[in-house]
Amino acid sequence: FSKKVRLLILDEPTSSLNDEDAKMLLDLLMEFKKQGLTSIIITHKLNEIIYCADKATIIRDGSTIETLVKGVDEFSEDRIIKGMVGRAMEDRYPKREHKVQDTVSMEVKNWTVHHPLYPERVVDDNISFYVRKGEVVGFSGLQGAGRTELLETIFGVRTRAAGRVYFKNRLMNFNSAKEAMEHGFAMITEERKANGLFLKGNLTFNTTIANLNQYKTGPALSDTKMTKATTKEIKVMHTKCMGPEDMITSLSGGNQQKVVIAKWLVRNCDILIFDEPTRGIDVGAKSEIYHLMNELVAEGKSIIMVSSEMTEILRMSDRIVVM
Repeated sequence: FSKKVRLLILDEPTSSLNDEDAKMLLDLLMEFKKQGLTSIIITHKLNEIIYCADKATIIRDGSTIETLVKGVDEFSEDRIIKGMVGRAMEDRYPKREHKVQDTVSMEVKNWTVHHPLYPERVVDDNISFYVRKGEVVGFSGLQGAGRTELLETIFGVRTRAAGRVYFKNRLMNFNSAKEAMEHGFAMITEERKANGLFLKGNLTFNTTIANLNQYKTGPALSDTKMTKATTKEIKVMHTKCMGPEDMITSLSGGNQQKVVIAKWLVRNCDILIFDEPTRGIDVGAKSEIYHLMNELVAEGKSIIMVSSEMTEILRMSDRIVVM
């Protein structure tokens, strides 16, 4: 704005904002429009397009499909989705039978986390919760509520202050992510590019990195085993790519997220922590991840999910913890 801009291009500007802050930004754009400023907004959040856009151009596989005009064409989420995926999607949030078992898989008691730089500041204060086999427990709250810090400390990524984690009725306070992984924990991080992927690696490297011992032949790694495992996960996750040797940076955000999840699937984990699992990905990839989550809990796995999307939390969770 210091350059007296007349055209503003925003690429996923609300991906890390909560609903309230996102609405504030969209209201600003609408106010700027009255002053003659033109904005182009790229977003996977369809409600934002409905709210603020005058026109919506739909892109699929590198080509523009159509442009919908508000007040002229049908301007709804369902109509936009149909253009994006080529068909109507009636099961964006697939139904599942809620067969939660009575067995408590993991329990957290009196968990308190302090800020890593300012120890006097309490980020999470005396939190207790549990998750059962076959259950999705959703964590909801505004940005800064302490959701990510809670789950990262449980996974051993950050130092903890106090509290206890019980896994299968055994005390398991992890001092590192390696310990958590060895006991059947997985964590899909909020920032996939910063913490979930090796951006200079290919699909095979990123898919197998968390489970290298499985691909050894004697003391050396077997390229054949790694490629075979990656090819299998590409099919399971419906990842759009040329093959296992593709560089991870050549994939779209949604397909990168599929690789992050595939990395943990090969470990057959019991507790899966999903931190904003569908941030910045399209509606088709979201639906595939939801189907996968349903399959995992049907197998008796336990899922803890942090999400800033209210509909996602409400539709996918068996229980919701509000922070």
